[in-house]
Amino acid sequence: MTSPKRPVSAIVAIVEAALEGGVSLVQFRDKGQYSDAERQEACDALKDRCHRRGVPLLVNDDPQLAKRVVADGVHVGRDDPSPRIARALLGPAALVGVTVYGKPAEEQAAEAAGADYLGIGPFFPSVTKPEEPEMPLHLLDAVVHRAKLPVFAIGGIDAERAWQLARHGVAGIAVVSAVMDAADPRGAAENLRTAFEKGRSGTP
Repeated sequence: MTSPKRPVSAIVAIVEAALEGGVSLVQFRDKGQYSDAERQEACDALKDRCHRRGVPLLVNDDPQLAKRVVADGVHVGRDDPSPRIARALLGPAALVGVTVYGKPAEEQAAEAAGADYLGIGPFFPSVTKPEEPEMPLHLLDAVVHRAKLPVFAIGGIDAERAWQLARHGVAGIAVVSAVMDAADPRGAAENLRTAFEKGRSGTP
């Protein structure tokens, strides 16, 4: 996920490096800092870089923006339009992700509403979600057990934590600061991917 406002050219350069490091999905995350023109510019440039490598570009929170910039999908949380609305707006081919919060039946409701995957977290202190309490890992285990959809862990993840989370059966991880604030975004992405794959395989 892209981080809070910095020049569009800087965002694009960081994401391009992260793609070279093996990132498999990019989410444009804007909490109102960018102008409409900047959002369009950023999404156009990111989509170009992503599609060259066969990687989807999603938009965070805003199905209308996702439709306007012709993104590959959207990720929505509890304060955003529902996944059902997002699916109706973006069509059957779009990727629709939904944040869940560990309550029973959320996973089934998200699936019934047209979600393709679930996100949950944070499980560690998070710069981008400082107001959210950390969740216990047994809650993650319960969601992974109940869900029929792929589950992605979010929030405060570095390479060591990526390895740990992989051991809990998640399909993947989503990061912001670990890549966007890294001195070497490509290397950071490579390290995260390697650590996660080792965790999935049981390699120390």
